[in-house]
Amino acid sequence: MFKFKLGRKQPEDNEARRRLQKELFGLNKICDRGFPSRPSALAYDSQLKLIAIGTHSGEIRIYGQPGFQLSYSLELAPSSSIRKLIFFDGVARLLILTVDGYLHLLEINNHMPPQTDSLSHNTVRVDRICTSSDDDSAILKNTQTICLLRNHLNLLIGLNDGNIYLFNIENFSLNVNPIIPTDVIEKTIVEYCSGRVIHPGPVQSIVQHPINEDKILIGYKNTLIVHWDLPSNSHDRTYIYKQEVESVSWYNKGMNFVTCHNNGSYALWDAKQQLNIVETEKIPYGPYPCTPMTKICVKIMRNGDPLIIFAGGLPRSSYSNKHSVSCLSENEHDHNNDRTRHVTFDFTTAVIDFFTIDKTSNDGTRDDPQSLVILLHEEIVVIDLVTDSWPSYHLPYLNSIHASPVICTTLVCNVNPEFYKKLVNYATIQFDDYSDRKWPITGGDIKYNANTSSDDVEQRHLLLTGHEDGSVQFWDITNISMPLIYKLKTSDYFQIEQAPIDETDEETWPPFRKTGLYDPYCDDPRLAIQKLSLCTNTDILIVAGTAGQVLTFEFSPESTDVTIATTTVNLLDGCESFVWKGHEEMKTKSAFIPSGLVLTSLVQLYPPAAISALALCSDIQTYAVGTAHGFTIFNYKQNRILTAKCTLDPNALASNQPVPSSTGESTLIRGRSLKKSLRESFRRLRKGRTIRKATMLPATKRSDENNPLSQANMHLEEVIRVPVERQVEFREFKPVDDQVASMVRCLYFAKTYLNSVNERTRSVWAGTNGGHVYVYSITGFEPQATNGAAIATDQTNTCTMAKEIRLKHKAPVLSIVVLDNANQSIGHGSSIPTMESTSAISNVPVATATNSENTSPTLSTAITSHKVLICSEEQFKVFTLPNLKPYCKFKLTAVEGTRVRKVNINQFALKSDNVSESHSESCLVCLDNMGQISIYTLPNLRRQILFSCVKASDINALSTVQFSPFAHALYLQSSSELVQVTFSPQTILPYSMSITYDKLQRKTIQRSELDKAVRQTSPQRNLTNGNDALLLTPSKLSEHADESTITTVSEKHQETPSKSSMSPSSQRNHQNVNQNKMSNGHEEFVNGKTNNAIGKSYQNGNIGNNSGFSTNSDSAIDLSSGITSMNITNNHNHPSK
Repeated sequence: MFKFKLGRKQPEDNEARRRLQKELFGLNKICDRGFPSRPSALAYDSQLKLIAIGTHSGEIRIYGQPGFQLSYSLELAPSSSIRKLIFFDGVARLLILTVDGYLHLLEINNHMPPQTDSLSHNTVRVDRICTSSDDDSAILKNTQTICLLRNHLNLLIGLNDGNIYLFNIENFSLNVNPIIPTDVIEKTIVEYCSGRVIHPGPVQSIVQHPINEDKILIGYKNTLIVHWDLPSNSHDRTYIYKQEVESVSWYNKGMNFVTCHNNGSYALWDAKQQLNIVETEKIPYGPYPCTPMTKICVKIMRNGDPLIIFAGGLPRSSYSNKHSVSCLSENEHDHNNDRTRHVTFDFTTAVIDFFTIDKTSNDGTRDDPQSLVILLHEEIVVIDLVTDSWPSYHLPYLNSIHASPVICTTLVCNVNPEFYKKLVNYATIQFDDYSDRKWPITGGDIKYNANTSSDDVEQRHLLLTGHEDGSVQFWDITNISMPLIYKLKTSDYFQIEQAPIDETDEETWPPFRKTGLYDPYCDDPRLAIQKLSLCTNTDILIVAGTAGQVLTFEFSPESTDVTIATTTVNLLDGCESFVWKGHEEMKTKSAFIPSGLVLTSLVQLYPPAAISALALCSDIQTYAVGTAHGFTIFNYKQNRILTAKCTLDPNALASNQPVPSSTGESTLIRGRSLKKSLRESFRRLRKGRTIRKATMLPATKRSDENNPLSQANMHLEEVIRVPVERQVEFREFKPVDDQVASMVRCLYFAKTYLNSVNERTRSVWAGTNGGHVYVYSITGFEPQATNGAAIATDQTNTCTMAKEIRLKHKAPVLSIVVLDNANQSIGHGSSIPTMESTSAISNVPVATATNSENTSPTLSTAITSHKVLICSEEQFKVFTLPNLKPYCKFKLTAVEGTRVRKVNINQFALKSDNVSESHSESCLVCLDNMGQISIYTLPNLRRQILFSCVKASDINALSTVQFSPFAHALYLQSSSELVQVTFSPQTILPYSMSITYDKLQRKTIQRSELDKAVRQTSPQRNLTNGNDALLLTPSKLSEHADESTITTVSEKHQETPSKSSMSPSSQRNHQNVNQNKMSNGHEEFVNGKTNNAIGKSYQNGNIGNNSGFSTNSDSAIDLSSGITSMNITNNHNHPSK
């Protein structure tokens, strides 16, 4: 009782701690990396040099120069997707057409966070300013093609039935009657084409004349091309071709146009000819039947020759399953001269769209195409059209990390600068085939902060990905762009069964060139990489594969012939009755390897099962590796086995059970004994009295489970918690279980007080699925440090069993961490990322010894011993060292009903100009199987906050979460795209973004009174589809140049917080907003600059789905300062009495 009284904190201390938690912890989404999943549309702003990619899930990615990236989510229904994207050139606006028949208008605006925040700086965000009405969607659903006129006032929409409608951008409404109806076109057919065409068919393409804005060219499916005059609303000329039309395009200043057709042919036309005469018609890959040519464009090159670019058109019988874009450049009069070039770029996946980046001459007679951008289903390819060989560009972003499926990821922070320089230098050989020209997409402005030192810019972070084809790729994730800087292929060292290569020359027509990196096929599944470990201080890389192979790589300055002897480690010592029935080990071969990372040691485990755990300690040139059958500790410099341990249960093998049982014949159930029940009853009695006196905050209902990053899914833990333990049955591994009790789940190196408090001993900790922890001590030589570098000796070291721990609940041990006095990890392994370089890091401050929360109340004196934290799937438990006395524990599964997936140790800091007000503490970060991130203090394991980070149904994301030392996390939100989030609101990025556009060319959008009345009487769309209501801001563009002319507020985001969780000022703002809603119906006409409620909502990220770098589908996050306002409430809901 006295212990309980002494350990209890006063209410004012609880309130102070709660305020500190809000400043220490916060979940923000930083950015998306990689290639967007399921792309569907592509757009390019030729003036601002920006590209936009839309996806089937309603996501938009906007890219400029490397480091400039914006993301936006339309929050569409699951069945809806983006169909078309069009930029308003030069005014930073983007028009979006969705499959469900809605048009959305987005604006890219410069944004200045509140000046009250000293860490804030300029950024750029995306605002949705307008959405078409429900009545228009019935017509827009049938859209086949769209054309935005250059005055940015009108949009021509061609439908499947042949009608063409006019959409007015100024009032953002659709004219009810078609501007070019099918009836008029049919009369034209009767007059000029009687007997050959009955109905024009769907509108395939509409393009505006490049010089005369009054003229457009319309291509109809049923062989009809119409030259139309907009002012008179009549046709000028009509052209008929013998094949169905797929696409049309102007070229040569509008004096000519080109059409492509469904039989794989294209035709060049003279626009001045009154007669229906084709100037040139050609089937490039005929004469046999060919696939449709889906899109074509003609550009006039610098030398005056036409460059014809088209998609498709391949011979149907031989290459109907191929995807290609062809480039053909030839002189019109001499087809055999040296300037003739013809390349068919062959891709693995289908082509979505393409465009060229031109450098038009002053007189406009030359397009001078510089680059060709091709969007495919699984990657994007950019071709250099200036270099004679037409090579590809090396992508600084939008890389397809899933070129081969990703199996594992490893994050390496603060990479040694020397290692990074070597890696980049050796990678130049790999990138010789790429273009040397500068990246052509250069939109946006980036400015590094004035307080950012050159050292901070040079701090590099690498992401290593292991792939199914046996390759390891190194990605630079220092900034939001993620370029590939090095690629290692382990398949070069193994014999792989491949189909014989035909040495004879294949058919040279069409002239295919394999382009792109996406290749999902693998020659041998045993090549797949399971675990990676890298030490950049010693230039050592350990790669572990699926067939029990463990490879050690080091840098070699020269190209060498590599022949490595394999060291075999038998993990079945003592379990000879076990029979391996899996795949065989891989056979090695000699290989000629260029300079770079070269294999120096190869270990083959038997049985050749997949590697399940890996840890590297480069100080003693040793690593530990484990499988489902045991683990071994190996010195890679001496090629010597220190020890090998079999974790199989001999009793289970004797009983011929296919999956060994960890409990034998035991049928013990983890029920509650009488003593335990009485003890818990008294504990509940004491806690009940405490709760009546404590001030508790009601928990906010998790109203949006689909979006884990929404503010309603963040909960702050009260300092006083009431655990309600539930009964969890005892684990008994049966043959039908998925988990194998003998599998090694984690390995960890640490130099700690293993045997006594007077001497630190190097040790290896191994945890298994059956709840067993094996501790080995390593004795022998110690590396001698000279000028900061460790020098190895020829002395040998020995490894012996020191301790063995068996957890009573027998849950899988996922992580083992040895903590020092500052509660920070002092070892290597257990998937706990470490910082490589020893330089000071501004983002990760040093822990202070004055942290009262992290200091045990029973230990007032200085702590001289370490502690070990053992994390299983069900609980966390801290033991003191060296006597392994239990210190404290937290039963996650018994209290919450969830299971641990991954943990990390992070430092959280509160920065302040006043040193006395600065605060930092080391915490345990946990990801559970429901996708929630919880943070606990160390070593007392008191939970501080709970976030919903990942969808519980997204198994791929849960299994790929990778923590960083900076309180960040990376995970795969799809097979091709990574998401980076942070748990600390103090995180800031080293640069700010801005965009420069023509402010005077932005037209103010004015909705008609009739349209507003219709939208007020039909508000159900906002409730069902989650689309936006409109806020019109009639402010002058000259006065508010950097503000949106129209802003939107999503109805579903205007959640009503409980009054108890709102401050008086926020309550008044909330009441004002409600009054405005009541007076204005579903439309709010306010000025964006003077409305405080709207301004505050923008600052807090509640309006629109925009971000300086990236957003999620429910909240806008301002990442310039790294701080997002959160509605944080207590995690436990106590009913009122």
